[in-house]
Amino acid sequence: MSKKKRKKYLVYEGLRCAVTLCFISGYVNAFTYITQGRRFAGVQTGNLLSFAIRFSEHDIEQALQFLLPIVVFMLGQSFTYFMNRWATKNGLHWYLLSSFVLTFLGVITSALTPFVSSFFTVSALAFFASIQVDTFKTLRGASYANVMMTGNIKNAAYLLTKGWYEKNDELFNIGRNTLTVIVAFACGVVCSTLLSLAYGEYALTPVLVPLLYVNYLLTQEYYVIQTKIKPIMRA
Repeated sequence: MSKKKRKKYLVYEGLRCAVTLCFISGYVNAFTYITQGRRFAGVQTGNLLSFAIRFSEHDIEQALQFLLPIVVFMLGQSFTYFMNRWATKNGLHWYLLSSFVLTFLGVITSALTPFVSSFFTVSALAFFASIQVDTFKTLRGASYANVMMTGNIKNAAYLLTKGWYEKNDELFNIGRNTLTVIVAFACGVVCSTLLSLAYGEYALTPVLVPLLYVNYLLTQEYYVIQTKIKPIMRA
């Protein structure tokens, strides 16, 4: 894929943004797993599995602990739907708005987590993950997931194999990009694990750095659109 073709993609579906988002997801999920009772913020399959196991063991109290992030994640989907409709109706930059909301949640949760119960932290981060996964869905024109990696792993293997065997550079590059975000997710898990084991609940604060980077990328693009592209279109 040529550099000229890459320039056609907007920042929100670029590789830099996708890599950063997957790093954030890996970081947040590892953080909640280590510091919040083995629960995941975004990987709801893991929470559902643990819920069903605890329920089968008649440990209802523990089962409800794993049900919490699942319910909040679902509520996050409803919130994202209505927020998207509101942003579209009012002509707002949806991806930038969502990024600001994610950063706001990240700041509040990072500041309060060491001082509040896990109920708040798990709920806030599950809500965070739900907004993130429903906002950023494409990577250079191809679908991908930035919170749960099962589909990405399947697609990476399939597209790399098909692209290589059929000598299709476009498919191979999509598979390569998908593999790249999987690695980014794993890197987020590693960083979060090391910091969480060392600093406990204070380890959530560093996730603000990649979050602010996503804000920077989207704000920079929005500025270019507003100051350079739109005036040309009006002329």
